Amino acid sequence: MNDRFNGEYFLKRFKGKKIMFIGDSLSLNIWQSLICMLHAAVPNSRIIKQGLNNNTISAVTFQDYKISVMLFHSLYLVDVDEERIGRVLKLNSMRNGDHWKNNDVLVFNTWLWWYRRGLKQQWDYVNDEGRITKDIDRMTAFRTALTTWAKWVDSDVDTNRTRVIFQGISPSHYNGTEWNEPGVRNCFKEMEPFNGSSAYPVGLPEAAYVVKDVISNIKKPVHLLDITALSQLRKDAHPSSYNAFKGMDCTHWCVAGLTDTWNQLLYAALLS
Repeated sequence: MNDRFNGEYFLKRFKGKKIMFIGDSLSLNIWQSLICMLHAAVPNSRIIKQGLNNNTISAVTFQDYKISVMLFHSLYLVDVDEERIGRVLKLNSMRNGDHWKNNDVLVFNTWLWWYRRGLKQQWDYVNDEGRITKDIDRMTAFRTALTTWAKWVDSDVDTNRTRVIFQGISPSHYNGTEWNEPGVRNCFKEMEPFNGSSAYPVGLPEAAYVVKDVISNIKKPVHLLDITALSQLRKDAHPSSYNAFKGMDCTHWCVAGLTDTWNQLLYAALLS
């Protein structure tokens, strides 16, 4: 079997299986890319698109292969509950796991929303082991939530049946200093990948080290889809000003584009 992406082989290999991506809009990014790659391989295959579980799950089913590729939207993986005091981010609670654990492949992702503040912040208070606070160090909160997820994998997921993958930290490109272009404020007009003689100048983001550390302590097999360093080089791969609805976007990625490379790595991981 050739290591390059072969959509038809993938569909045959995972016939009858359920693949679920769980996370924020960067999970949407890789989910859309995979569906496009599979559809391009079998353009005449019958496809059903549907919303499941009161539309919290988006699913595309390739009927001829009985394979469903699903997306569960979750910004933090852990719970955010509406309570009397407001929206409470619960770092030690993850009730949606029951919707996830019985699928054949799980691809998790979170990070984008952890540092959001002001109107973009999706919670009002934090609950950490019963302690309610107005705010918390965001990297500490991120590590605690990931640890909750890791404990759930160890206790609730049957990894003899279900493959567990964590989609690594996806970088953004809003600061040209990071790629040796001081004064550049975003990815607009960036038409070439970073081309340095050494590694990406600023190194990996701290969140990437947190992910690696938490995963290293999980007892069950979890594969890290390690996309961070290669994605840092692709300052040219964002929708940037071409995204008419969201303005300058140097966070998400063009489809087709870099996310196809992520799926090439996912393909290799799943078939290994």
